[in-house]
Amino acid sequence: MIFVAVSSGATAFLLFLVLVERLFGRTPMQRRLASTLKHYTVGERQVDEPLLRRLQHAAGDVVEQSPGLTSLAARSTVKLDQAGAQMRPTEWLVFRAGIALTTAVALAVLVHLFFGFLLGLVLGFLVPSMLLNAKIKRRRQRFADDLPAMLQLILSALRSGFTLQQSVDAAVRDDEGPVAEEFARALSESRISGEFEEALQRAGERLASPELGWLTLALRLQKETGGSLAEVMQTTAETMRERAYLRRHVRSLSAEGRISAYVLVALPIFATGLLFFARREYMQVLWQSVLGLIILGVALLMIIIGSLWLRSVTKIEV
Repeated sequence: MIFVAVSSGATAFLLFLVLVERLFGRTPMQRRLASTLKHYTVGERQVDEPLLRRLQHAAGDVVEQSPGLTSLAARSTVKLDQAGAQMRPTEWLVFRAGIALTTAVALAVLVHLFFGFLLGLVLGFLVPSMLLNAKIKRRRQRFADDLPAMLQLILSALRSGFTLQQSVDAAVRDDEGPVAEEFARALSESRISGEFEEALQRAGERLASPELGWLTLALRLQKETGGSLAEVMQTTAETMRERAYLRRHVRSLSAEGRISAYVLVALPIFATGLLFFARREYMQVLWQSVLGLIILGVALLMIIIGSLWLRSVTKIEV
């Protein structure tokens, strides 16, 4: 039994680690180094994918053979697109199913056969979705913070005599952040079909970015009324820079409240886990009796309500 629990926990940890790596990707320093090394690399070098990624691709191909599973996986297409994850919807479905099954087996061995298996399935499907939502939020926040710097690069290229599309192409060529990804995608869409402003508007809707909506509106007004595009871009960039500064200032002022909320939510969960491993006989009453299950349900409900209340208190819109 101990071997099964250890092996199940190790498998769940590996799947969780791979999931985090695929969702959150490389660090900013790694992205900058990769962008710099492109200038000193001759030709394309073939790199073998890790075994887990090849298994993931193979499992995704198998799932695509089933129309029902493919339609089920397609529900995550929008969120994966918003997160910028390099993962197909079928591969994401395989990941969630694998983590859910592994977590269910581990909790069934450690806690209780039926209750642990059911709880593991629920957690296995909820935790990846929470990580994906966190990735989307983090990407949108980084996009809002990096957008003024990108606009400044585009403005410099415009003043050098480039057109708008040429300026965007020059600005995103040596960057791998979310701003560069979305601008490059908008530029590619405009070259295939449609206008650049429409592609930017779709990117703004995808990222829920009001700043990009303002930029699109400013570009359309400049195209209809005329005038200097560089001056329009400069005014927009200055406005967004001040807005980003205010957002970072508010974020720093509310950091103490957010950390307090994280501690208050994590404290009962950490204490429960500590008691489970230190004095399991004290905790077994909670899932071996009806009254214990009711107490667990009430405690979980109170944690959810408290976390939502703390989130509403510490969340400040700018």
